[in-house]
Amino acid sequence: MALSTRAKAQAIAAGRGGPGGGGRHTLAVPLAPHLAARIAERPWEAFLTDPTQLANGLGDLLDAVRPDGVAVTLPSLAGADGHREAALEATRRLRVSAGDDAVLVAVLRADLDDVKAFLDAGVDGIVLEGPADPGAERTIANMCRFHRVMAVSPVRVALDAPAPATGLVLTDGECPADVDTTTVADWVAAVRGGV
Repeated sequence: MALSTRAKAQAIAAGRGGPGGGGRHTLAVPLAPHLAARIAERPWEAFLTDPTQLANGLGDLLDAVRPDGVAVTLPSLAGADGHREAALEATRRLRVSAGDDAVLVAVLRADLDDVKAFLDAGVDGIVLEGPADPGAERTIANMCRFHRVMAVSPVRVALDAPAPATGLVLTDGECPADVDTTTVADWVAAVRGGV
């Protein structure tokens, strides 16, 4: 029986699905917020701060590119006034609309309040970027284990040099603002090994 996308995320979270685990699951998640805004035909600032536009745009990205999931927030977006609240509400909405067919990943700085808020909103994975206090990292890892959420170091694969990989796989940075759907869809297919 094939596992749902969320079940694969839970297997990776439990250490059974990524590099070093017993299984070999791949979750290809491009970091493409600009593409999501363009697909939804929304102005960038409104896209970042309106939960309806953010949820709809990320949902449109899921439909257009068919990745295994989306990043609901990134550290580079955190500076936009109102983005955190919009991203949390968009996460709650996407959790319902995407069901088990897509994973929701929050890429964050190691801030306990932010991690807790996104865990409570329903993300499937937390990726920490930037320096973190070892004590905070342990606490975040424990919080993620409790919620059965991935808190793994993702595999990073370049958008312009995609290759098969296992585990949680992200683009090696945010996709350029002018990237097209075909390029991102090709990256997803290559990361999955052409599956």
